[in-house]
Amino acid sequence: MKTLFSQSGATKRGADALAAPLFRVTGLDGSAVLIAAASIYRIQPSARGGEPDATKLEYDAGYLFTHETIEKLLARIGDAASFVRLTTRSGTPVYINTGAIASVRPALPQNAPGTEIVVAGQYQHVMETVEQVQVLLG
Repeated sequence: MKTLFSQSGATKRGADALAAPLFRVTGLDGSAVLIAAASIYRIQPSARGGEPDATKLEYDAGYLFTHETIEKLLARIGDAASFVRLTTRSGTPVYINTGAIASVRPALPQNAPGTEIVVAGQYQHVMETVEQVQVLLG
């Protein structure tokens, strides 16, 4: 299938992340991690370990589960990175850093309707059409 649009976010994102200010995020166990806002590529709700109010934050060096809400995280990230809200196959929201998107294409037939996005080298299947994603990305 043809990729409809693409940008070289991965290389640029890594270099930008080094220059970005760090902010503190506290994990479920109370430990704190300093993370460059520009290195965060995906944020989504998670029920990890029976914690219904947990948020999973994925960044270049790994991932972290926190009790901080998605809205609060996005507010703290501010202008350091731009995120788009999409919907996973299970119907939950997923917020993707637009600077980390490498490609967007229609989902393969065996993967159900929707769109496949390559973000930080990983596939993210979303329910929105390619056209809807393109409009959201501006």
